[in-house]
Amino acid sequence: MPWPRLPLLFLLGLALALAQEVYRPEVELVRKDKKVVAWVSGEEGSLFYADYGDLHVGELVALTGDRAVVGERAFFLDAGSVLEEGLSPGDRVEAAYNKDLLREGLPYLMRLRRAGEEGAKTYLRLVLYDPKGVEVRLGEEVEARGPLALVERGGREELLLSGGEARFLEEEGRLELRPALGEVLLVQGEVGVKGSRLRYRNDRGEAFLEGPLEVERRGEKPLRGKAGGLRYLLDEDALWLIGGVELVQGGRTTRAERALLREKEGYAYLYGGVESRDEKGFVRGERVRYALKTGEVLVLGQVAGEFKE
Repeated sequence: MPWPRLPLLFLLGLALALAQEVYRPEVELVRKDKKVVAWVSGEEGSLFYADYGDLHVGELVALTGDRAVVGERAFFLDAGSVLEEGLSPGDRVEAAYNKDLLREGLPYLMRLRRAGEEGAKTYLRLVLYDPKGVEVRLGEEVEARGPLALVERGGREELLLSGGEARFLEEEGRLELRPALGEVLLVQGEVGVKGSRLRYRNDRGEAFLEGPLEVERRGEKPLRGKAGGLRYLLDEDALWLIGGVELVQGGRTTRAERALLREKEGYAYLYGGVESRDEKGFVRGERVRYALKTGEVLVLGQVAGEFKE
């Protein structure tokens, strides 16, 4: 059954006056026995909006800065149109569009990506904006925050958390959406990771936080680090730092290709060309257990090292 085409807009703050408490609208994606939930604070300046559209699948004929042609249909696009990276003419794509919002006779392109096998005909995009940060909970252990979240339903379910802004233009009766790379914070326990944009795909149960990343863990012996990206697997509750991982704690610097964080256990497991150095020397291995509280390392495979007397 298609969704109704009535716009849904909450200009938050009005609910406070009506109900004596802040209304905090949220959206939920369910995967097996786990949930991904996003919500706004409900305070002045925050916004929750539902955009309805249709889906069209075909060959990408042309794509420019303000227009896309898919099969026999053309669409206009703007800064709020979300485009999958790497698209080129000849790709089979899925276009989500709003036929009621026209420019020069062309309907508005909301999102363009490579086509899957979902077979849906209707599309729903939920927009959450909060200057103080839209909050996202991934399962039970991981939380993320960023100014702007887009949740897609119809076809593939996704959540995009990024910088940027959204506002409703009352005179034009439409939402102005401007996603942008910005500061997105992901937290698991005492570990915080800053990146530029987070994308979650519900069909895979996988979230990816784009880098370069800044890593921080508070405590008696604070940890700071960096990585190229972060991948979180919801089903396994597994959080991976990938690409040029570096952890600095006290006088020790440890580098690896990737790291699996087990915050509950108090350890990270480092893999691939691991090297850990301090003023006393260095140790190398292909698999290393790293104590998050102290920075101590234990080589679990292919140990090598050199120490000063």
